[in-house]
Amino acid sequence: MAIPVILQLLTMVILMVIGIILQKKQYLSTANAKGLSIVLTRVAVPCNMIILMQREYSAEIFKGFLQTCGVTFLMCCIGAVMFFAIGKMKKMSLNEVGLFAGGGVYSNVIFMGQPLIMAMYGSEGLIFCVAVMFTCNVFLFTVCSFLFGLGGDNKKSVGRMMKEAFVNLICFSAIIGVFCFVYSITLPAPIFDALQFSANTTVCLSMIYIGTLLAAANVREILKDKIVYVFSFFTLIVIPVITKLIGGVFLDGMALNVLVVLMGTPAAAALPSFAELYGNDEKRASEYVFVSTILSVITLPLVAEFLCRA
Repeated sequence: MAIPVILQLLTMVILMVIGIILQKKQYLSTANAKGLSIVLTRVAVPCNMIILMQREYSAEIFKGFLQTCGVTFLMCCIGAVMFFAIGKMKKMSLNEVGLFAGGGVYSNVIFMGQPLIMAMYGSEGLIFCVAVMFTCNVFLFTVCSFLFGLGGDNKKSVGRMMKEAFVNLICFSAIIGVFCFVYSITLPAPIFDALQFSANTTVCLSMIYIGTLLAAANVREILKDKIVYVFSFFTLIVIPVITKLIGGVFLDGMALNVLVVLMGTPAAAALPSFAELYGNDEKRASEYVFVSTILSVITLPLVAEFLCRA
């Protein structure tokens, strides 16, 4: 299990280095990097979620898909409560603990998780990957939205949070993909190819975007902060272990393994943008992303090897 994960991570690290070089050479500005994030979340990822569901219907797979959605939401809730409790134990302010808890469960499922699952399980595993992506997206715009806004002035109403959770391109694309899967609808070749070409840019652009974030980080200052290591330890190791134990009550086989790996991915690259949106600490969010992303090169192969055996 560990070997394909290591090889995939090395490929992703190379792409991140390209992003660092582009930013350092000023070929890719911060504004352009944010543009990459928009292209990813509004074009590449939605297209990818439809493409992943272009396969023959199977009642067993669909049942596993729905079960994975439910268990994913449960694990996100458990993780958020755990991080919130740890933040309060560390005597963080309400604003800080909100970012700590929300960021702890807002993992890089979309940008880093998919290529890892593809390397480990092929296209069959990507169906469950879509289930996790869809559920994490809903969790982001509901629970995480509330957490990021704690102690700030940019709070949103419950109605607006629910609207943002379900009325967005990622949710729409997941629903379209599931509809096509359940009714065995095959898209016409021109549409399929257009979606496929767009989806194929997901990994490359996402890793370059993460690289631009890392290039802007003050490495020496960040590595002296103990909190980022606490954050990374619980995100990269404790959460997947808990997922294996609790999630194993409801799931098994490939569905469980996919969920364990995805819950062990580092903080999402878009975390700083969401922190800024809700008036939280964008700099602190970038530090969480930086350290957890670097350490995941070590932890993800361990998670795959010791938690995802058949």
